[in-house]
Amino acid sequence: MPFITGVSWISVNGMGRGREDTDFLMAPGVLPPMSRKAVFESPYSRFGRMDEFSRLGVSAIGLALKDAGMDAWTAKRAVGIVVSTGYGCLHTDVAYFETTKPENGAFASPALFSYTLPNCFLGEAATRFGLTGSGYVITEQNDSGLSSLHAVLEDMACNEFESALAGICDLGCPPGFPVDANVIPGAAFVMVEKTPGMGLKPYGSLRLNPAQEIFFNKTKVSDFSALIKTCVNQIPGS
Repeated sequence: MPFITGVSWISVNGMGRGREDTDFLMAPGVLPPMSRKAVFESPYSRFGRMDEFSRLGVSAIGLALKDAGMDAWTAKRAVGIVVSTGYGCLHTDVAYFETTKPENGAFASPALFSYTLPNCFLGEAATRFGLTGSGYVITEQNDSGLSSLHAVLEDMACNEFESALAGICDLGCPPGFPVDANVIPGAAFVMVEKTPGMGLKPYGSLRLNPAQEIFFNKTKVSDFSALIKTCVNQIPGS
């Protein structure tokens, strides 16, 4: 039976992780600029080169791993990453396109181009945290944000994962695009493990029933934010 062992979030109201913070809220608004020092204590040269979408995702992943006691590592780990998103890296795609307009593309940005796929930050996270499991991004088709968690639980049932991060990540609607009020800017992740191994008490267990409904501690999960809120309200002891 899979367990949630780590929880994190970054929103317009700030950032946090389940064992340390209780002020969780995903709400509309503008995300603050991501600072390396806010998440990573040691120097991280690649952080400043990333696009904003990647900084958001890698930072939230780092917080979730820290909450699970898995941020430090000496050997690579077979941990997967699955992410749900509404807009993906569309902000970056638009920014890159703008650089192609002058002089028939003579000044197109190679730095932005390297982040014009929504799964680029999964590679950044895998490199930074020594994760060797498979990773992929799902374009969310509804407003629950549960596609990533659903996929992780299915993959675990098929023994594809022993441990994986499931999360949501979005910068919100890019300028000039129709606004989807259901896509809230921010990121949130849970660390899911079949066998918790860091000596920390899990938040609780997860189950996918035959009707493909997700249950956390025997309660049906309605959306990803509600799951995070439930975890935060019952911070486990160490």
